[in-house]
Amino acid sequence: MVEVFRTSVATIEIAEFLLEKLQREFPCCEINFDLEDCDNILRVATMSNSLDPMPIIRLVEECNVDIQALVDEVPQKENKPGT
Repeated sequence: MVEVFRTSVATIEIAEFLLEKLQREFPCCEINFDLEDCDNILRVATMSNSLDPMPIIRLVEECNVDIQALVDEVPQKENKPGT
């Protein structure tokens, strides 16, 4: 399971600070930032089939960083007549 978040993290220093806190709090997760993405993406992956994003959001917000979970949208296959 992978949760993807949009953040306001703008510097590598803030990303490293948060990464350390997140890894300490969620040791079974693989966590990384993609600051080259326009949304300053935070990815949290786990082998589990579910991951509650709220503890992650709370921890990041406690550090005065904006964070928003991105919805995983699967495009619907368009049904065409005759197919």
